[in-house]
Amino acid sequence: MLDVDAQRLNPADGPAYRAGGGQPTDPRRPLVIAGAFAAAIGLGAAIGLATAPTKTPAPRPAPTVAPPAEAQPPLEPSAWEGSRQPGAAHQMRVRLVDRRAFSASLAYALREGGIAGVATDDVVIPQGKLFYGAVEGVDSPADEYWAVGLAQVAGVTPAPPNPQVWKRTGNGPWQRIAQGPGACDGLPTGLFTVWQGRPPLCSGG
Repeated sequence: MLDVDAQRLNPADGPAYRAGGGQPTDPRRPLVIAGAFAAAIGLGAAIGLATAPTKTPAPRPAPTVAPPAEAQPPLEPSAWEGSRQPGAAHQMRVRLVDRRAFSASLAYALREGGIAGVATDDVVIPQGKLFYGAVEGVDSPADEYWAVGLAQVAGVTPAPPNPQVWKRTGNGPWQRIAQGPGACDGLPTGLFTVWQGRPPLCSGG
């Protein structure tokens, strides 16, 4: 009689037995154990993701503050309306409200650039240090208004480099678009004709 406790049979011929145990060994057991282990790992990962603290989204930058109303004074009726020549340049009369608008626009640009607390009254444009002109567009919304001048800003060190160049399109607000050496290079050349040459203050003095 065969000793089945000591014999190992081919699994294809029947169940295998461990020596001395007399109990059949299930060949699928290692696979079951591996599957359970993998399931435990997956469950742990899912719990970890569910309980992990969420990241706080980065704060969005504050929206840009709109230019002040005084940077957008009403325009005078244009002398060229009804007889337009797009590209033609004109000398413009500087009103007090225009001079105030240039100061407000520069103060706004400085605040937007990170210099806090600059007010319109802190910006002074000396008499005789401002040139103002316009270039006709195909219609009034396309008319361009330009100015170049020297500005003194109280309480700001170092002082903003001069000259300052402003631009306004149609009835929009004045914007300071350039400053310092080379600022006049972007001015329409037709303005130099009506200004009787390139303004000396374009050199900054």
